[in-house]
Amino acid sequence: MVVESKFLMLNGKNAFPGLNYEHFLIDVINASNYFASKKANFEQYCLDTGKQSNGENDVYSSMYQMDFKLLVSQSVMRARSKNIPELDYSMIGEGVIMSKSKPDSELIDVPAETILSDIKNVDIDELRNEKYGDCIKDLINNLKKPKNLFLYYPYEYYEKKYNIMTILEKEVTDIFSNVMEYRDELSLGCDTFICFKIDRYFVILEWENKAFVFKDKVNELLCTNYRNAKLYSVY
Repeated sequence: MVVESKFLMLNGKNAFPGLNYEHFLIDVINASNYFASKKANFEQYCLDTGKQSNGENDVYSSMYQMDFKLLVSQSVMRARSKNIPELDYSMIGEGVIMSKSKPDSELIDVPAETILSDIKNVDIDELRNEKYGDCIKDLINNLKKPKNLFLYYPYEYYEKKYNIMTILEKEVTDIFSNVMEYRDELSLGCDTFICFKIDRYFVILEWENKAFVFKDKVNELLCTNYRNAKLYSVY
C-alpha cells in the first residue's frame, strides 16, 4: 500500500467525551451485511465498555465475538497526540468549545508511519523465533491470542486518485502473508479481518485460504459516530 493516505487523528473525542475508534467501528460492523448475515443471524452487535482489561472481546453478539485492534505505530500515536490543539472549555455553557493550535516551535516531529512495510518485511522465521521489531510487537502479540480480530488501519485512501480497489486484495495479502502464515501455524481456529477507509467506504477483507478476500464495504453515511467525530478531527 505505497499510495498516499491521510491519517485520521481522532480528536473529536474532545467534543464527544469518551469517543474512540471502537465507537465507529461498531457502527461499521452493525451496518455490514456480511457480519449480519454470516456471523450473527441478523442480530445487532454490542460494544463491551470498560472490560477489555480483563480479556473480554470488544464487540459481541450471542453468536460471535471479536476484538478491535488499531494498525498504527505507537510512536506515531504518541507524537500526534502531543500535537493536538489545546481546548478552552470556558464557554461550554454557551455551547462553544474553542481550540488553540500549538505554535510550530512546540510541535513534535511525527515519525514516518512504517508499520505496513515492517509487517511486509518481517521474515516468517523471525516471527517463529520472536526476533522482530518493536513497531509490530503489539500486532504479533494480538495475533497470538485465540480471538477473532478486526484490524483497522486509521488512514484514509482516495480511490479516484489511485484506483486502489483494483489491487486491494493482492496488496493486502502481499503485506500480511508472513504474519498471517504465522497465525495459521498457531492453529487458533479464529478469524482475522482487516478494514481500510477508501473514499466514503469502510472496506472489509477477511483472511481465508491463504489470502485476504474482499467481504463488504460500508458507506460512512451509515456510521453516525464516525461522521460526528470527523467534524472535529484533524488529518
